[in-house]
Amino acid sequence: MLALNENRTTPTVLALSLLLGLFGTRDALAGDTSDTMRVGDMQFGNALDPRGWTPMLQPADPDGMSYLHAGMLRTPTGSLYPYPPMIDAARPVGQGDWTYDGVLDFGYLHVGGDRNAEYFRQYADWRSGAVLGLFALDFQNHKTGAYAEFRGSRLSSDDQYYRVRGGVYGSYRIEGFYREIPHTVSTNAYPIWNGVGSTSLTLPASLVPGASTPAQVAAVSAATPEHNIGLTRRREGLSYEGVLYHDWIASAAITNEKRTGTRLWGGSMFFNYPFPDNGGILETVRPIDFRTTDVNFSVRNVGKVWHFLATYNGSFFRDHKDHLDFQSPFALTNVAGTPQVANIYNGRFSLEPDNDYHNLRLDLSRELKWNGQLTVAGAWATMRQNDGLLPPTSCTGTGGVFIAPTADYTFQCANWNTTSALSQRSANARIDTGLFDARATFHPSPTFGWHAGVRWYREDNKTRYLAYNPLTGQYGFISENGSQGSVVPGETGFFDPANPLFNSSNVLVRNVPFSYTDSILELGTDWQLGHKTSLGVTYTFDHNQPKYRERNRVDDQRIKVDWVSRDVIGATVRMSWEFAKRDGGKYNYDPYVQFFAQSLPGFVAPSIGLAAYTVADMRKYDLSNRTENKARLIVTHPWGDSATISATFYGNRDHYDALIGRQNTSTTGATVQWDWQPTPATTMNLYLGVEGSHMGISNVNDADSADNGRIFGSLGQSNPNLGGPFYPYANQWWEDDSESNRNAGLSFSHDFGRARFDLSYNYTDSLGHVGYSYATIGALAYRDAASVAAANRGFPDDRYRTNTLDLGLSFRVTSAVGVRLYGRYETGAFSDWHYLGLDNTLVYDHRLYTDKGGQLHYNASLVGVMLNLKL
Repeated sequence: MLALNENRTTPTVLALSLLLGLFGTRDALAGDTSDTMRVGDMQFGNALDPRGWTPMLQPADPDGMSYLHAGMLRTPTGSLYPYPPMIDAARPVGQGDWTYDGVLDFGYLHVGGDRNAEYFRQYADWRSGAVLGLFALDFQNHKTGAYAEFRGSRLSSDDQYYRVRGGVYGSYRIEGFYREIPHTVSTNAYPIWNGVGSTSLTLPASLVPGASTPAQVAAVSAATPEHNIGLTRRREGLSYEGVLYHDWIASAAITNEKRTGTRLWGGSMFFNYPFPDNGGILETVRPIDFRTTDVNFSVRNVGKVWHFLATYNGSFFRDHKDHLDFQSPFALTNVAGTPQVANIYNGRFSLEPDNDYHNLRLDLSRELKWNGQLTVAGAWATMRQNDGLLPPTSCTGTGGVFIAPTADYTFQCANWNTTSALSQRSANARIDTGLFDARATFHPSPTFGWHAGVRWYREDNKTRYLAYNPLTGQYGFISENGSQGSVVPGETGFFDPANPLFNSSNVLVRNVPFSYTDSILELGTDWQLGHKTSLGVTYTFDHNQPKYRERNRVDDQRIKVDWVSRDVIGATVRMSWEFAKRDGGKYNYDPYVQFFAQSLPGFVAPSIGLAAYTVADMRKYDLSNRTENKARLIVTHPWGDSATISATFYGNRDHYDALIGRQNTSTTGATVQWDWQPTPATTMNLYLGVEGSHMGISNVNDADSADNGRIFGSLGQSNPNLGGPFYPYANQWWEDDSESNRNAGLSFSHDFGRARFDLSYNYTDSLGHVGYSYATIGALAYRDAASVAAANRGFPDDRYRTNTLDLGLSFRVTSAVGVRLYGRYETGAFSDWHYLGLDNTLVYDHRLYTDKGGQLHYNASLVGVMLNLKL
């Protein structure tokens, strides 16, 4: 089953050899390993059958969950247990102790309507044609407890799964699987480049790189055939679990996931704002071709005193395409008005590097006096990446701007488009983590208990990189592959202590090795206030010490109260409330001086001072002082003997102490669900949900802009304070981002004896709104009449709405033959202001887009007939 091609076979065959060599297959082993330390994929299904076993369902067993209790049973909180399906008698295999059971479900699907709509096929490769709904075989040996099973389904060549298991209950289990999951990103894309899916995007012959007009590019874009953009995840794995010796149980697993396809990507050749005909903003297409291999090993022992578990997890990522080169059709025109030195039109992206992850963890636990338990865990992990680095640029010739007679802001690409321009040839990146976690729980009496826990975690970034070019003696890197410095004089991206034109360039020259240490103390207690009521209180103190961040200490204190009662008008009520307060050390708005050129010898501070790139009153949301409140109410009420109604209400409020940055967030929501099963043959469920969220942020537009007649002028550049000449109060603005979601669902099923009818309906509706307010018109980057009017109105609302109706009719022709009729009808409506105008053209000035967005309205249908054979 797994040997589909050589690439897929290699990791699984190696893993199988390793697993069998380590653990073997003993016939009589102690300990139940049927569902412990589960590794690999947990759920197998697809869009046709999300559960993965619907064709195997039999009519419900009227005896319910127990021969001792007629009808249905409930959980302790009042929810109904469903009636279990009846189990057919298995058929014998020859004259031995083995029996088997199986099903073959196959047929034909027809897709109609807007079958290519993006949201209809986003995670399902719906196609008209023959399909394998399910092929399942189960073998059981009731005498020895041995079993083997196979399950598979195939909708298309990119949408299928297969799984095989075997073992002996209470002894060992081995499992292998292969599955494919499609992901459609866009069905409405028009990339103009040749080589889509490769690492090199070249322009068609009708366009000249760096010398084409917007009209020419628009004509090519309009004539480009429609493309589908998407990828497929192909995942395979093997796992084994069994007893090594006496009470020692081991497990091992390997999974391999390969992703191939394409995805929409960026491609800037510097800004196209605020100067027209400069640079270009491009939406390109990047290749997806990488593999992730995960391995897991564990050994555990449940002794008389101590319980022991040791695990190793490893993850190995390999990208088979490490870069993306693209050609820009647009010319670069510098803002100085002088002739262009060179025509730079090549762009390059470095894609994800190969990397490795290793994690070792040890867990110990034991019972204590006073009905207590102690658990201790320790772990160490390392993440490493040492890929070869690409040259800083891929440009050729001369870049930059020459302003006669002496202002030579140019650079030679030959000094930067080679790995000799690097201070080191490989990344040598490494992050190590450490963890210690201990928790003690005591219940000295049936009505009282308490617990205490401590957790320490450290992330240590050991990566150190200095951007230095030994060929030129310059620090930093060429920004935007040379395009930025070829538009704006001096913005080349490097610092040169020997050149007066560049010895004040305060550019980034070192990586920032972000790290942190987090220590958590938790104390809690719970009381049983009565036979059916309990109260719990937990206090948590979280002490975080970030490194190379705006704060070196962040303290978060939290108290949580839980109240549960099973005696409120016959219902179970669960309520919780949390209050949290976060503060910390002094806030430093610019802690990154040591990573910029100003920290290097030879740097000359500008006479007007260093530009204040960040307003001092900015507070990053994860470091800002914050007050948080959370509340949740869950009610579960039995309604008669065969129904349950449950409801959940929740709300979160966060307030941030920030003049600039995130200021507040809130979320409120409610869900109501009704479950009804009056007989084993009839089931009905109804679900309603609503949620609203809001986020408020504020920022300020600097006064040093082209609208004021200056380009990087002198007005208050070095003053970072809100209210100063560079960041005046008059330029402050506020944004209110709100979103509301509604969803509903209905399912109904009735078994008539020889036939079964199924119906389900799902509705989703999401509405997003972004509103703005501002102190004065100076807060706007563009101050023409259209921009002012748009800011006053806010952006148009974003909306996404779908309706999906599924109908099914299954009937038995004989005891071994059945027919299943299936139908789906789906409608959708989509509106996003980001895509407004793209139906007319994908080219606006020097801005080129590839994707027109999801289909605004679609109606799609799916009908099928499946033949169900019991094997």
